[in-house]
Amino acid sequence: MTTEEKEVYSAYEAINTAMIEKDRAAMERYFDEKLTFTHMSGKKQTRDEFVGEIMDGTLNYFKVDTKDFSIIVDGDTAHMKVTHKLTAKVYGISGSWTMSGENTYKKSGGIWVRIK
Repeated sequence: MTTEEKEVYSAYEAINTAMIEKDRAAMERYFDEKLTFTHMSGKKQTRDEFVGEIMDGTLNYFKVDTKDFSIIVDGDTAHMKVTHKLTAKVYGISGSWTMSGENTYKKSGGIWVRIK
């Protein structure tokens, strides 16, 4: 991996840790303020709504096991495809789900911030 790819992966790991540890400051640092989230159910949330539900215990993340990923860096933008197994209790339902997705990061203030 290149240095930039390692930095993007570190941001991804920091986000996972922040969600598990309910670290509001870290989530707000790594999630762009305009970022929106779409849940498996199709529910859409702003960054503040998503972080708020983590903080109040509506969303509880316990473990993220990364199975596969690829990162492409183009200047100050990076695209990450990832498959991971998420262990959580969300909206009262506990379980483990294998999920695949694509995230976009932008280098801002010396760190890679998730913008999509």
